[in-house]
Amino acid sequence: MKINNMKTIWLNLPVRNIQKSRTFFNKIGFRENQMHKEAKDLASFLIGENDFAMMLFPEETFKDFTQNAIADTTKGNEMLINIDAQSKEEVDAFAKAVESASGTVFAAPSVIDGWMYTFGFADLDGHRWSMLYMDTDKMPKT
Repeated sequence: MKINNMKTIWLNLPVRNIQKSRTFFNKIGFRENQMHKEAKDLASFLIGENDFAMMLFPEETFKDFTQNAIADTTKGNEMLINIDAQSKEEVDAFAKAVESASGTVFAAPSVIDGWMYTFGFADLDGHRWSMLYMDTDKMPKT
């Protein structure tokens, strides 16, 4: 089987408190997956135009799935999850939404290399995210 035949990828994340995480991601504008809206033992959100699925599981359940320990996000990162933005204003508005939802902004909105505008944040469980707007008109020509 070729990898190109795969249809969907899910992002699965361990969380300490499903309800608090559900509230956080709702506050920052993620679309809750209606299929799992009433579930008490997981939360699910659909992200972007293609409905990329993010699943949140209690840490113990996640450990059972992965048969491995949960990464200590206070000491290191397991990944950086990037979100595409369509404008600087979208980045700024999202940064404000994250702060008002009690997320941690670890990199304030700023310009990088003259053509990228980004900020970084951690969710309630320390998973690191960034939102990035790329001004392709200012992108260096190769």
